[in-house]
Amino acid sequence: MMRPLENSHDNVIGYSLAGEVAENEYRQLVSELRDAIARHGRIRLLFRVSDISISSFFSALDERFEFVKEHGDDIERVAVVSDDKATEWLSRLSGAVQSIDTRHFPREEETAAWAWLE
Repeated sequence: MMRPLENSHDNVIGYSLAGEVAENEYRQLVSELRDAIARHGRIRLLFRVSDISISSFFSALDERFEFVKEHGDDIERVAVVSDDKATEWLSRLSGAVQSIDTRHFPREEETAAWAWLE
């Protein structure tokens, strides 16, 4: 399941990802992010990840890589909030592979993640 977060505003956008995230939800996310880029230019993202299934993570991988390839210069920062060690590892790896400033924050530091995006 994917849902937008209430703290989102202007070019700072957050989503909660939990459990099974359907392919159509990822497509909706990409559409919303493209709209935000068209409105604001560069965007900053927060993803709160909890109990996301590995199959959900990998099912939309091609689409995510294509989006980052197309819009990598339009994404200033990405904060990943999660207590899951695998998610922490994957977020650190993606930050190293992509030219996007990506940081992992434990769940209790979500406020700090939002502040970092500001």
